[in-house]
Amino acid sequence: WPGLQEAYEKQKVDNWLEEYKNRKLFGKALRQKVATLSRRFHKKDEISNAELSDFGTMMEEHVHGYSYMVNELLNLSFDEDQCSNLTVKYYTEKVIRYVRQLHLKQEWRDFLALDLEDQLLEKGAVLVAQWCQPMVDVNYKDIAAQLDEIAHKVRTQLYLDHFRHPLFTVPEEVLSIWRNKNIDDNQWRPTDSQQVLASICKVVFEEMGFHGNNEMYYSAEHSLINKVLEYRRGIPITLSIVFESVARRLGVKCEPVSFPAHFLLRWRERYNTETGDLSPYYYIDVYNGGQFLTKRSCPRYSPESQCPMRGKSISPATPVQVIERMAHNLEVAGRQRTQMNGRGARLRSALELLNLVNPSDINCILHLARFYMLYGMDLSDLTSTISKLQNDFEPRARDQARHIMQMLQVYETHHFNNASTDIPKIEPKYRTDNDVTYAVGMIMRHRQYNYRCVIYGWDPLCAASQEWIRQMGVDNLPMKSHQPFYNVLVEDGSTRYAAQENLEVATEAVWINHLEVGRYFDKFCTTYYVPNSEKEEEYPQDAEVRQKFQEFAL
Repeated sequence: WPGLQEAYEKQKVDNWLEEYKNRKLFGKALRQKVATLSRRFHKKDEISNAELSDFGTMMEEHVHGYSYMVNELLNLSFDEDQCSNLTVKYYTEKVIRYVRQLHLKQEWRDFLALDLEDQLLEKGAVLVAQWCQPMVDVNYKDIAAQLDEIAHKVRTQLYLDHFRHPLFTVPEEVLSIWRNKNIDDNQWRPTDSQQVLASICKVVFEEMGFHGNNEMYYSAEHSLINKVLEYRRGIPITLSIVFESVARRLGVKCEPVSFPAHFLLRWRERYNTETGDLSPYYYIDVYNGGQFLTKRSCPRYSPESQCPMRGKSISPATPVQVIERMAHNLEVAGRQRTQMNGRGARLRSALELLNLVNPSDINCILHLARFYMLYGMDLSDLTSTISKLQNDFEPRARDQARHIMQMLQVYETHHFNNASTDIPKIEPKYRTDNDVTYAVGMIMRHRQYNYRCVIYGWDPLCAASQEWIRQMGVDNLPMKSHQPFYNVLVEDGSTRYAAQENLEVATEAVWINHLEVGRYFDKFCTTYYVPNSEKEEEYPQDAEVRQKFQEFAL
């Protein structure tokens, strides 16, 4: 509490003592289940949804199972001691991701079942943000409240500029309808609608400073509505959602339009007329300060002004199409190498979101299949999807689907023949000579590149391929490849293989900000990390070496 407050608002509890007992027992059982994951999956980079399905079963066994589970897992992740229980926290995040997305799949089905007037763009944007940020509490109520606040600022500006505007005579119950449902037309005369649009542009872009970001266009946070509202920067599609949501609250209809190379909003004086004589469209470029793409800005346009998009017959994008484009943007963001930390998990989430929104996207299925095969993951969901949809594909796509299915079947045959359901065995690595100077868990600095890192593995001699040795210029080193090499987690989120002569012990205390730290280590002790039980078993003699370095430092 208060993390569970929302769950209990929706359902009455007759016996709070019994409810308290259920919650405590649920939490205890969940913690025990999470504690087993490291032994089972310590050799896996990614865990399949099928391998976590018992958490889904546990969640479904209680009426408040989802709320209980998320609440307990977040308590585990964000306890008071952020330096301990790192392995439990690492796997807790894996489970939260699975549980959240399992729940959101049903939320998405519920969204699709809504009437079109109830499929708000902002609701779809919240689903995307929730899907991509399982560790963050993103809820529609908070996002809607922030959009309400922007609309309130616009009303204030509109009153200063046009205090006689008819908006100020609209009853609250009507405003509530506009807030919660799509409107099929502007609620005002053209001049009054233009005044609202002008006030939105002034408040959103000039006063509040919402803007685009060309330097990091495909940063994932620019596609997440909560981040866009927090930092006031985004890409055309998310800025359009903010603009449309505010305009709708104030009785002005704006339509999203998805061009191949850009995303715009458009507005016209009337969307429905008895005569059928519709006014031209005016396009709003929210990425460039709400500029209206006419000869003159929309609020001051003359009848002679022509819309640059005149003659182009493009249907407005549906909410589902908007969300699909957001998922495509997130896939592109996931492939960027500018932010290495958690890159694989972000790409996986984006591909699985795209597959959820458009299950028949054959290219997405192919990319997802390649990702799953790369990480040795279960393919049953994909093979099931292809089997169900194969007859619905176009002839060309049907051939492609058949080839993908054959590829998956070959992989599954090979994978299951070589895979074991047993807990993976750990082969200890012993120090047979004194050449390996450093130990797992030690925090190091690279002499040449100056990055800081933590060692999570080593080889007595370079174990990389000859091609890698040649590409990395290892033979230019004084000791070449005839020296120990260390697997290290780097503070920029990358994973590297470093020669012993290039490493030195870091002299300052440093937390290595790498999402895989918890996979190998259980505790941070200022100048080193304590390996978890699996890593300790793999390198049984390294604890003594770490201890000697600590004693020398003191």
